[in-house]
Amino acid sequence: MDPLMLAAVIAGTLVVFGYLVVIWWLDRYEREPFWLALVVFAWGGFGGTSLGCLCSLPFVLGATAVGGEAAGTVVGAVVVAPLIEEVTKGLAFLLLLFTRHLDNETDGLIYGAAAGLGFAAVENIMYAMAASSDGATAVVVTMFVRTFLTALVHCISSGILGMSIGYARHRSGAARWIVWPAVGFFLAVLNHAVWNGLATAVDFEVLGESSVLLAPLGILIVLAAAAGMFGLTQWSLAREHRTMRRHLLDESVRGVIPTEHARIIPYWSRRRRRGWLPAHVPHEAYVRAATLLAFRLHQLEVARGERREQYLADIAGLRAEVRGMLEGSAAA
Repeated sequence: MDPLMLAAVIAGTLVVFGYLVVIWWLDRYEREPFWLALVVFAWGGFGGTSLGCLCSLPFVLGATAVGGEAAGTVVGAVVVAPLIEEVTKGLAFLLLLFTRHLDNETDGLIYGAAAGLGFAAVENIMYAMAASSDGATAVVVTMFVRTFLTALVHCISSGILGMSIGYARHRSGAARWIVWPAVGFFLAVLNHAVWNGLATAVDFEVLGESSVLLAPLGILIVLAAAAGMFGLTQWSLAREHRTMRRHLLDESVRGVIPTEHARIIPYWSRRRRRGWLPAHVPHEAYVRAATLLAFRLHQLEVARGERREQYLADIAGLRAEVRGMLEGSAAA
């Protein structure tokens, strides 16, 4: 491969990976294990793309046989790809639901975005290889568009689905596994299909010379969706803050933690400072245990009795862990 092409592919891949790091970092109260985010990223990249291509092929071939090559291209891009790819990326949650690392919608967003970005990283390379026959300029343009626009579409779409699954994870009733994932899946597919539809309309010049005007419209839609996703992330983090503040204040009344700690831990900037804990209390472990304690208390509430014994056992264990760290420091 031409050095310029190779540089474009490497740069684009690094930018997509950078998106993952930034999104993972945003989860400031109880960050997910980065290794697990990488596993989901890898699933999106290799499992999601390969399974997506395999499952999409029969539908695309069928549409081509019925309506011709143009019909196959349009149906494949606007209908088949959004439906199939959002499923294959989302299959990562079948693993995550059996872990203890999906506490709320913020966690779902992180893992959904990881799957989408992994998918985008590998798909970008595939498109760059396909464009290589047209020269270095075509590869650079392809990587630029797909890195700064299409990758965000995959990230946002899978992130929306992930948020809906994370929201449903600890709630009550069997219907939660139908209603919320269905809403998330619909929005994910819609976001994906709108972008693909506009890109296809530009390629086929459906509006004649005016088709080029659809390109900036697509860019505006992607940027608006990204802004909306950022807003949803901040809303989710604000909910986490309120949850921690309320439950940790209750725990201070119970004598589990000091009141001043309950007024520090829910605030990201305050909890990062040193000096508010006794010297022998392990800062990171203590903050993490107190945060998880607040989350488990909230989950016990919203589950309305379902999985009650599991949550109560977790709560008892976390209370003992927090008390043990504080008492251990006092004894020292």
